[in-house]
Amino acid sequence: MSKITEDLKNAETLLRYIRFSLSHTNFLNRGRYLIRHAKVIDIIQLSRRYLIAKLKLLEDFESKPEPGQFVMIWLPGIDYIPMSIADYRDSELLIFFKVRGEGTRALANSKNKILGVTGPLGKPIDLCNESKYLLVGGGTGLAPLIRLAKKLYSLNLLENVIWGTRSSDDVGVVPEFFKEVTGSELTVCTEDCSMGYCGKATDLVTELMPKLRDSSVEVIAAGPNDMLASIASMGSKYGIDPIVIMESTVKCGLGLCGECILGETGLSLCRDGPAFRASKVVNYLLNKK
Repeated sequence: MSKITEDLKNAETLLRYIRFSLSHTNFLNRGRYLIRHAKVIDIIQLSRRYLIAKLKLLEDFESKPEPGQFVMIWLPGIDYIPMSIADYRDSELLIFFKVRGEGTRALANSKNKILGVTGPLGKPIDLCNESKYLLVGGGTGLAPLIRLAKKLYSLNLLENVIWGTRSSDDVGVVPEFFKEVTGSELTVCTEDCSMGYCGKATDLVTELMPKLRDSSVEVIAAGPNDMLASIASMGSKYGIDPIVIMESTVKCGLGLCGECILGETGLSLCRDGPAFRASKVVNYLLNKK
């Protein structure tokens, strides 16, 4: 895997790798796996920690991205990274992120540059029109929930959106951005009690979970593995099977390299997910805490 990872930083090798994968895989929708050019038209600092990248696709997707799907972003000579789709409209992608590595650092400094985008990848979240949804995000786990909240709000199926982060310095204008995109309010939780609910997002969910047992409200959570493990365990206690949008190392985005296999489940995050019923992945999550 380390050799593939290193080679993916080279433009010619990346294109050759994807062409080889496509020519030897019959089950793939090839259009999804082409690298499309995109221009970074703006980078917006929402708070001390969180940013928005606005990308304009110069060649549009063959199919409209659905909530839960993601893209691979190619930063030539630097990295090839998975990113959730915060929103998509008129060939414009919004990416909600924070700097935590070489790739995201390069993305934060990429205004007016041309990047490569592959997608939309993964499976859309299967929604039920007879349920309402409580969305729970931790940190950058808010990213895939933005487009999801927008759709649910438009269908009058959104119960609430809870977002947890460390402090008010991390919040900035994230709630205002969230409302502008989705139409919905954002319930903020801060671990240092400097803003909103005092505690982690999981603390607030712990208070709400008993009330959800006999309701038609479904829980969808996205964030770090320890947060998802806690929500999965809580759900099991109250007879609720939440949907968890998972994070993992993704290298090819094709389901071929095996880098994002979720342990003994045999599930591939980029092919079978990234959203799963908690009951299918709870043991994996508990082992990763």
